[in-house]
Amino acid sequence: MDWQNVRTRLAEMRQDLHSRWSQWRARTHARYGEWREKRRLAPRAAPGAVALKWSFAGLAAAIVLILIFFDWNMLRGPLARYASHRLHRTVHIDGNLNVHIWSWTPRIEVSGLRIANTDWAGGGDMANVAHLVVTVRLMPLIAGRTILPLVDVQRSSLLVVRDRDGRSNWDFGNSVFPKKPFKLPPIHRFLVSNGKVAVIDARRNLRFSGTVSSSESTTGGGRGFWLTGTGTLNREPFVADVHGAPLLNVDESRPYPFTADVRAGGTRLTAQGAIDHPFDFGAMEAAVTFSGPDAADLYYLTGLVFPNTPPYRLDAQIVRDGEIYRFEKVAGRFGSSDVSGGFSVDASGKRLFVKGDIASRRVYFDDLGFLFGGGKGRNTAPLAPAATKRAVAAKPTITLAAASTASTQSRLLLPDAPLNVERVRQMDADIGYTAKAIVSRDFPLHSIAMRVHLDRGVLRLDPMKATLAQGTLAGHVKLDASGRVPVTAVDLRLRDLKLEQLIHPAGGAAPLEGALEARAILTGTGNSVHKAASSASGSLTFVIPEGQMRKALAELLGVNLLNGGLALLMGDQSHTRLRCGVAHFEVYDGTMAARDIVLDTDVERATGQGTVDLKTETVDMKFSGEAKSIRLLRLNAPITVTGSLTNPKVGVEASKALPQGGVAVALAALVAPLAAILPTIDPGLAKDANCGALLAEAKEKGAPVKRQAILTHNHEERLARRP
Repeated sequence: MDWQNVRTRLAEMRQDLHSRWSQWRARTHARYGEWREKRRLAPRAAPGAVALKWSFAGLAAAIVLILIFFDWNMLRGPLARYASHRLHRTVHIDGNLNVHIWSWTPRIEVSGLRIANTDWAGGGDMANVAHLVVTVRLMPLIAGRTILPLVDVQRSSLLVVRDRDGRSNWDFGNSVFPKKPFKLPPIHRFLVSNGKVAVIDARRNLRFSGTVSSSESTTGGGRGFWLTGTGTLNREPFVADVHGAPLLNVDESRPYPFTADVRAGGTRLTAQGAIDHPFDFGAMEAAVTFSGPDAADLYYLTGLVFPNTPPYRLDAQIVRDGEIYRFEKVAGRFGSSDVSGGFSVDASGKRLFVKGDIASRRVYFDDLGFLFGGGKGRNTAPLAPAATKRAVAAKPTITLAAASTASTQSRLLLPDAPLNVERVRQMDADIGYTAKAIVSRDFPLHSIAMRVHLDRGVLRLDPMKATLAQGTLAGHVKLDASGRVPVTAVDLRLRDLKLEQLIHPAGGAAPLEGALEARAILTGTGNSVHKAASSASGSLTFVIPEGQMRKALAELLGVNLLNGGLALLMGDQSHTRLRCGVAHFEVYDGTMAARDIVLDTDVERATGQGTVDLKTETVDMKFSGEAKSIRLLRLNAPITVTGSLTNPKVGVEASKALPQGGVAVALAALVAPLAAILPTIDPGLAKDANCGALLAEAKEKGAPVKRQAILTHNHEERLARRP
């Protein structure tokens, strides 16, 4: 090492430092001299001003000392009284109140915080927090922004109550908490330990009891924030699991991502989304999946009223904008049927308002439970033995054929699942629904289009149109659930339904061919389809303007054993012309009474009478035929149809043979009212080539058909005035 160079370098450094020190001393001395000269020339302050200055300094020091050593518990009473005045609810602070103000993050601790419950909700405490700690950043707070580094809630309980009229114990008045989306400032650490929550909602028939806790961890893969809830919802297990990014990184200018998994009984809701501006819950969006055994159970989690359905799965993109929720890209399945579309939910009013359009490409008929007001399928409970006994005519019969190979035990045909009218009253809606293709083994339904209007408990399907493979069913349905007992009114028209689509022969040609026209004008009360039908009143009419019928069956209308029975046994497939068929029922209190039934063919003319009891779903009908030419081996006895609607039995009332010509005598009086019945379905039916010929024949026999035109006009006016 060259020590000479080192010593030379050190000497240069000492000289440089000495030079800089001398320059700094010179500058400092010059500035000090200037300051002393200015101070000498400046006017001296008055003694009073100096005293005032020191007084302010002393006051500030005293305030600082007071704030440092102040017992904040002295403010518990005034703060509780102020909060009670603002909330219109008694507020207590039973524990210590500590405020640590001398920090860049002031800290507030309060123990024993209680908010009283309302008397109508049971009294006691609505909220109780054993210990609460909140810290806030000082500098952003001075600038008008609130950032909470810590919120720690320990051993808390919350009771939420709402009665049937919509009155809630969390309503403190709009002046305190105006109705708007829930919003919290950014929180960097949110801890809840041993939090208990109880919800009693009489309006939604909901009861929840559980616990809530939250934590945050940066280990284990950076899971971040975690909020969990467990308990029971209407006695069913409830679990909620919410995950989010670490709260420490929360920034109001960036979305906050989260995931959620909520299970209530068999219902499950999963979501993955983001809050646009943490933590303003009025602006957020998420991809959500709903699944479960019955979509009606979503009511408890969402407040939305769905009909009863088979097992389902729905995916949707939900965007919240204030009190408006938009369900976009909805897609899923109900049972085996698909569904897609979109709708919006407006939660700003007293009742939710849902508006949108839903469509299905392929629907299976068994999944259309919503058309029946809430049934999960047909009620297969057997009828009571007494009802079954009354349904079967207590007369000797000769059984010709069974209408069904099913069990002889009667079962209900109309669904008896009750409609939850309380739910219907809590939501308004304007929803369009279309099903492009419908798969059914028993009914030739092709497509459905309807508009569902729900307003203050009044449900209307208007317009409603179902397209059959050939033919249409159109009209409107109104269900008024605004009162104690729902009232249902229907006015439906069936046009051009081909009978060969309804009757599937075991072999050979169809026994009956032609177009069926029908109209139903009915009103009934009850909270299910079966109950409404059991009390229904109105009219039901079926007309076959023209068609064909297997000749063997037409002969049997008059129990012509030689012509009809032999032809049937020989497999005769020949047809005879069906000139006109009319069946008109007057319905009162659930009983359909046959007023006018006529089936006119080229070989036989038959008339019928009897009743259908919709309460027990049993039938007791009798048909009498008249041959249009001389027939050998003609029994001329009434044909009976008895039993349940799902399993009717056809027989012959052998104990009562009719005298020849009896039907002809009654024909004029029976056919005459048809002039008033036919126009209620279609004004053109009364002029049809075949039905018109039957009316002309009745006129020739002395029936006052012309007078029926007046009755027809009056009848149509009465129909127009019906709801």
